[in-house]
Amino acid sequence: MATTDDVERGADQQAKSLLGSRLDRFDDVILNLYSHYWPPVPAFSGLPDQLAEYLNTPRPERATMLARLRGDEAHERFLHESLAEIYAYLYKYRDGAATQESHDDIEIDLLTAKIELERELLNHWLGRLDLPVFPDQNSAADHLDEFAESNPGVGHPLFAYLADEAPRWQLDMFLRGETIRNEVVDDEVAMLVVGMQGAQKAVVAANLWDECGRGKLENFHTFWLRRLIEASDGGWAGFHRQRARNPWFAKITSNMNAMLLSRPAWNQMAYGCFLVFESWVEPHFRHLLRAMDRHGVEDPDVRIYFAAHVAVDPRHSRELSDGMRFQRPTLSSREVAEIVRGAHMAAEAGRRQYDKWLTYFQQAADPHDLRSSGSDTGLAERPSRGSLGAD
Repeated sequence: MATTDDVERGADQQAKSLLGSRLDRFDDVILNLYSHYWPPVPAFSGLPDQLAEYLNTPRPERATMLARLRGDEAHERFLHESLAEIYAYLYKYRDGAATQESHDDIEIDLLTAKIELERELLNHWLGRLDLPVFPDQNSAADHLDEFAESNPGVGHPLFAYLADEAPRWQLDMFLRGETIRNEVVDDEVAMLVVGMQGAQKAVVAANLWDECGRGKLENFHTFWLRRLIEASDGGWAGFHRQRARNPWFAKITSNMNAMLLSRPAWNQMAYGCFLVFESWVEPHFRHLLRAMDRHGVEDPDVRIYFAAHVAVDPRHSRELSDGMRFQRPTLSSREVAEIVRGAHMAAEAGRRQYDKWLTYFQQAADPHDLRSSGSDTGLAERPSRGSLGAD
């Protein structure tokens, strides 16, 4: 039987992580911002035409459909738009199919397509990567510490362009894209916790605790994004209108993360992927804050998400490499290789995404120069884009 001293010691040990005996009443600002559905997505209204066509095609014919698209932007656009629709279902939010009411047939179709399209993504979009091999987890962790500072996404020229050259409308558009990219990071981290062991689980759980404001709603990192939307031109209604114009290629890194998180055998790859994503935050957000300075964006509600992460995320990246370094049970050679592979997959996905952002911004003359859906910008609202089976 537990003694009084045992109970008191247990309470003391947990005191810093308790919310208190009762939640305090939230002030009106918090209540107002939490009155908006999060993430700020519309309710599901049907699958895109091309994904619906793919699902209605007999499975033996699907490989031929995909092969016809390879080598063209239509291929990568279809893959990423379709996978984003499927991942909306997995994250359980209202913009996903079968998230408000179960539907066995639709869910079977979506999960089957998920596996097929992910294999297409790996084999024919991402392709083979030149990966280093390490004898143990310590040497691999040392590599990842260095890779976190030198991978192609860290110093990508997109961010210097945003800091020093981009007009205000491009900065606003990219900040909106960053809001969309980061709107479910807490759920992504929660998914990464599942199945981890020991030190790896500890550092991921600590990251999740930070994401969730250490138990305070006003400190949730997504709450800072709510503040950004509230303070932006057009507010919530404007954000919803502009969301449809977010380019398809802004989904690339989110899709890579969701793919790895949702396949049990790829969990260590997801860990490596997340480490690289965390390594980007501080250098990228410093550039975005410089861009805000240049354009006179001083509103703390717009800046807080980015300013806070400049301080927090370098620590998170180091914690993730240390979690690998000190992991017990000792990681197998396969697990070590998968963490390294996931890190390099993240870097390549980010490079491609940022290349496309930079190309778009450098080619677009003004906010009205939004190309049609058939061009390389991908900024038009999603219409039907013809038959997948067309030559």
